[in-house]
Amino acid sequence: MEAASPGAGTVAAGEAPGARYPLFSPEWLACASAAFAGLPADGDSAVRVRLCVTDAPRATADTVEITADLATGGLRFRAEAGSERPGLAFTLSHADARTLLLGGQEERTRLFEHGGLRLEGAFLFLFFLDRVLEQDVSGALARLRRRTADPPRSRPPQRGRDRAPGDQGEAGAEAAAVREAADALPGTVAALRAELGRTTPGAQLYVGHAPSGTAVSAAFGQARPGVPFTRRSRPIWYCCSKTVGAVAIGRLWERGLVDPMRPVADYLPWFTGEGREHITLYQMLTHTTPVPMALDPLHGAFAAPVAVRREQVRTMRIPAGEPGRRINYAPWWAWFLLAEVVRAVDGRDYERFAAEEVLRPCAMSDTRMVLTPGEYRAEKDRLPLIHITGGAFPPQATHWYATEAACTRPIHGLNMRGPVRDLGRFFEALLRGGSGPGGRILLPQTTAAMTARHRVGLTDPFGNADWGLGFRVESHHLGEAYTAFSRHASVRTFGHYGLWTSLAFADPDAGLVVALHLNGKTMQDEHRKRTLAVCDAVYTDLGLA
Repeated sequence: MEAASPGAGTVAAGEAPGARYPLFSPEWLACASAAFAGLPADGDSAVRVRLCVTDAPRATADTVEITADLATGGLRFRAEAGSERPGLAFTLSHADARTLLLGGQEERTRLFEHGGLRLEGAFLFLFFLDRVLEQDVSGALARLRRRTADPPRSRPPQRGRDRAPGDQGEAGAEAAAVREAADALPGTVAALRAELGRTTPGAQLYVGHAPSGTAVSAAFGQARPGVPFTRRSRPIWYCCSKTVGAVAIGRLWERGLVDPMRPVADYLPWFTGEGREHITLYQMLTHTTPVPMALDPLHGAFAAPVAVRREQVRTMRIPAGEPGRRINYAPWWAWFLLAEVVRAVDGRDYERFAAEEVLRPCAMSDTRMVLTPGEYRAEKDRLPLIHITGGAFPPQATHWYATEAACTRPIHGLNMRGPVRDLGRFFEALLRGGSGPGGRILLPQTTAAMTARHRVGLTDPFGNADWGLGFRVESHHLGEAYTAFSRHASVRTFGHYGLWTSLAFADPDAGLVVALHLNGKTMQDEHRKRTLAVCDAVYTDLGLA
């Protein structure tokens, strides 16, 4: 544990009371030391954050390393780069650094919408760092803001207004759906209710089991402060969205327009040079390219204009390494390229292609690949928000992926929004060999090929293991840590996760589909524990355990 600096809350010798100092000047760093001296920051377990400032004013540091204890809220600042690799490394302007540290949550979120910020490292840490900065439980950041010259102006937080899900008839229908779910799946609903108010403020659940005729769709708790979750609410699916993109590539494969084993450059001639021309569709679908997640070129620009993202992907650096030797999960860049391939070979943009060729045949009428500006403005006060939960701090509603730019610009493979019953309908179509109620999305043999094991035996620290072409495959045979969906699921089960919030899968042997969204994002181990509790209960309730 680092020792606390003496004199917390005092004015340094020769320092004028109430004086303001430029961000990252020696005087400002001294104020930061004093402000946070009373909060411990465990150097062994805290996240290290490095800020590289591109336009540092004179007499201020251009490199600052921050030790952030996500359990206590303690921060330590040092005007130099440490020898250890940081968990998060930002390259950004001085103004953006000021917003990142001292601005409001919505302003921090918007830093990733203009494309002028670069980020490397484990993006997931950013959600929890954001909660520490936003809640400022000790008031140290507020004191530091008062000592900062030209602090960022942050708009007052937007509070959700209490509202019913509609008229009393609709409220009654939602309550009835919950009662029906509890009657059909009592253990499942009990497991979900155990998480409400603890690891998540709200949830949506869909379960379809054709052999028993069970079909459950229900919503629980709050979508955002003061707004109840309903079955029509449109939560973000995060990486569960990637399965729709995988099926889009499958449709083009059936038509002979793409070959997964060929390089992406065969379809996108601009994606060449410095090793880019060797990346194949297969490697992206199985997440086995040589590009580690921490080096995803869209880390700092996932919601930037499409032209900005295209240029960053076009010039991305491909590290040396042989594909297929390790898992390198690609949150943004790979599905951006897949979307570009769809547009190049079909002529329609990815959003239109997927809506017409995948969503419509599956009767996913309430799902959107991307919201129009009009839809966003009409729904923004009731769109579900992700809440950061777990640990020592209270839940924090956030605006990650929920601003107008993030909802109305396509973030390929991440920002689809829709009720999880629509996600369940998509997996039911795959369970039927690619046949949806409105038409076929894949041939049975293509469905089998997409959901079969292609990446076998590789594992990573996040519990990822065997993989299909765009689908996670149940791997509990590799050990408890690699159980993807349920301890009772068959090894043929396929599906996907969504950034420690969403989950969907189909079990062909059981004839079962489950789709779940929890709008509380907690740490990996706790998230895995709660989803296994819910999904194991589904199997038990249906007599499939």
